[in-house]
Amino acid sequence: MREDDPATQGDSLANNAGTTGEAPSSRIGEAVDAVYGYAAGRYNWEDLIDFLAHLDHDSETGLAGADELVSLLGAHLRRADELATRLHAGSSDPGYALVLLDRQRRVIASNDGGRDFFGAVCGPLGRGQGLAFGKAEDETAFADALADLAKKSAAPILVRFSGSDGSQPCYLVRGDALSPTMLHAAELESGEAPPFCALVAAPPDVGDDTPDVLRKMLGLTPAEARLTARLRFGQTLKEAAEELGISVNTARNQLKSVFEKLGVNRQADLVRHLAELATLAASMQAAPSGARGTVTVTERRRIALPDGRSIALREFGRPGGFPVFILHPLVQSSLMRPQEARIAGECGIRLVSIERPGIGLSTHHPDGNYASFAADLAAVADALGITRFAILGWASGAPYALTAASILADRVTRLALVTPRLGFRSDLEPTTQARRFFGGLRRHPWLFEAVFSIMRTKRSRRFFRPMIRNFLENSEPDRLLFENDRVLLDCLSDSLVEAIDVTHRGIVAELNFYSKDAPLETSGIARPILVWHGAEDEMNSAEDVRRMLEGIPVEEFHVANDQGHMVLFGHFRDILARLVNDHH
Repeated sequence: MREDDPATQGDSLANNAGTTGEAPSSRIGEAVDAVYGYAAGRYNWEDLIDFLAHLDHDSETGLAGADELVSLLGAHLRRADELATRLHAGSSDPGYALVLLDRQRRVIASNDGGRDFFGAVCGPLGRGQGLAFGKAEDETAFADALADLAKKSAAPILVRFSGSDGSQPCYLVRGDALSPTMLHAAELESGEAPPFCALVAAPPDVGDDTPDVLRKMLGLTPAEARLTARLRFGQTLKEAAEELGISVNTARNQLKSVFEKLGVNRQADLVRHLAELATLAASMQAAPSGARGTVTVTERRRIALPDGRSIALREFGRPGGFPVFILHPLVQSSLMRPQEARIAGECGIRLVSIERPGIGLSTHHPDGNYASFAADLAAVADALGITRFAILGWASGAPYALTAASILADRVTRLALVTPRLGFRSDLEPTTQARRFFGGLRRHPWLFEAVFSIMRTKRSRRFFRPMIRNFLENSEPDRLLFENDRVLLDCLSDSLVEAIDVTHRGIVAELNFYSKDAPLETSGIARPILVWHGAEDEMNSAEDVRRMLEGIPVEEFHVANDQGHMVLFGHFRDILARLVNDHH
């Protein structure tokens, strides 16, 4: 083996690092193991934290300088990136559990979610193994569902296994009703016989349904789907008919057809089934791209810029309301939940959610900085017919918000910052996962490209959800928020997937720029700013934020004692109301 082979370099440094028992030993070998573990594991992110810790150890103990670490690990990082691409590129997390069965009830394929979820009821689900339920009532429930499937149409058959509290509905679906995307998600190999049927379960918090989803899932006509969507949300048959502009008799005939397709005979049963099937349907709708399952009220649009680039955005709230631009953290797209859209509308706000260059669907700017984004924001406002507006800068969106408010001056009526991050700190004590991650990256900025390139190949809700949750686990308010509002956690995960779905170049560029602690232009800010911060924020204390904002006029500094990093969602209405009240 060559001396310069990357497979031997880590061991070489470890062997040469000190010859006495008291000398610290190098952890480059462990770092190499960790980076390959991070690349190879479809849902593994913990090895990334270990990798950064090993690098910190060697640099702090003087066993390796930055240049030496780059030289030693560069080839390994390139190989790990290539490995991740081969293993994960093109794969996606469909967001539901799936097990494909033949006529003899033997497993012919499954995805990770299916093996985890149904394995708890049936035991190990290896290929070729027959289903073996541990409880008689589960065997009976499955057998009854098989019998119903044979007698009815292609509509899914609800299956209730023992111990189920109803929060995670399971369905038996005919094999010929499965899309090619679902067969791919279950890892069915080409040339294999198609499944006879499939067990499917979706997590309880993937989102709400739309008529189009119900139509595709249940084989309904567009008219039937529109009717069932209204009945699902509590309208009577007469109310739904009036809203749709059809006669009650026509609605009754459509409902009869829906009953037959679903195998129910009462409207109450229909509503119950729709509530459960909506979860599964929304999850399946997200399966082709794997990008997100969060249902929002608007899709992205692109605004062309004078230099040929484009900026992607979503609009929420009241179309004719007072405009507020929200600038997200660098790892988030423009995706937001219907809850926030509804609050914006109730506050009389036209909320414009922006994706900065190179993030989401926005074109990368090779020489982008805070000032260039201010110019982009002005161009977007012009294209939308907006003359004056407020800005809400969240977390690492804050320096972009401050610069835009200064450069655009009187066009910005008011600026609010929420948990602002104005610098990429390297002095964070490694007391939490988030501090280990961001502090480690700040100390080793040469890792940005490889770390996020690998992360992009592994992007999925299942990968990002535990990462986000564990990053904030030491903040009790944030932990409880995610525990009680899993839809929010999923939305943040889906937003991260969207942010790097096309490229990771924007995030890497922002991190590189952010880590240089570039000075901010704030002299042109027309009026003092508003600040909200959570007292339990693990990344920065309120005192840290006050220091960051020294020299910037602050009119109000709100510290929420019962909030952490996610203070935006606890005070969203208050923040928007404050911005729009200033306008009025």
